[in-house]
Amino acid sequence: KQQQQQTTTTVPSSSSVMGLPAWVWDPYIIINLLVCLSYLYVRLHFDEDSVLFKNDMMGFTKEMQVGGSCLVALYVKYWKSNSLAEFFPTFFMYSKVAILICTAVQSRSICAWYAVAFFVLFFVLHQGEDKTPNKVVHLNTGNFGSVEDDRESTWLVQFYTTWANAAGFSSTFNALSNKYGSKKLKFGKVDIGRFRSLAKKFNISLSSVMNNELPTLILFEKGNEVKNQRLPVKDKNGKLKENYVILTKENLIKYFKLEDRAKRTAQEAKKSK
Repeated sequence: KQQQQQTTTTVPSSSSVMGLPAWVWDPYIIINLLVCLSYLYVRLHFDEDSVLFKNDMMGFTKEMQVGGSCLVALYVKYWKSNSLAEFFPTFFMYSKVAILICTAVQSRSICAWYAVAFFVLFFVLHQGEDKTPNKVVHLNTGNFGSVEDDRESTWLVQFYTTWANAAGFSSTFNALSNKYGSKKLKFGKVDIGRFRSLAKKFNISLSSVMNNELPTLILFEKGNEVKNQRLPVKDKNGKLKENYVILTKENLIKYFKLEDRAKRTAQEAKKSK
């Protein structure tokens, strides 16, 4: 089995450049923002008589309908995000969908160019991870046995992909690992976009970039998944429940009872000395 690895980088995520948070200057943020904003320039060259700009339903143009639907969806997503860093990937995703719909109505060639650009960006650019020192163990198919074979410790594992808000949520998960991580309470993360067999094993869907299952958090004790200790919550049929728990630091501490678990592991450590 491959040896466990821990993140040991020391550049704090709270650092700033020119008065703005360091994550704002991430190439992922800058390039995606410029590409999305380019639509505002491109649309200036559309024919004024375009179907896109004609009143369609209730006096709204098709562009207004698409933009309005996008804004409503983003508003909901914003309040489910822990931070702007976590929200921006969602903002880019919905903006790109809106751009493709609008350009498809106006010009198939322009839509095709945008589709190619978005495809390339999806595979080339990924949001930079939070680089604060943490106690998170990076897992894969080779060393995941360290979780399943561990009969002494409790593990909280984050199942994520690089294309689904992983970087935005990582700061929250890292902070929890720093506060509660110990020899008896461990934190791990695994990229199931790369190690898909683990996604299948734990019934995590990778069907869409708009997937609400990512990230998924599962608690393990004595190598086994703890019943009713998984977020997002699924019903007996494997479908996500509607009472979605927002993945804030406070909610995670409460749901997984991290305070109680940390106290219990500390007491057990004292007894073993």
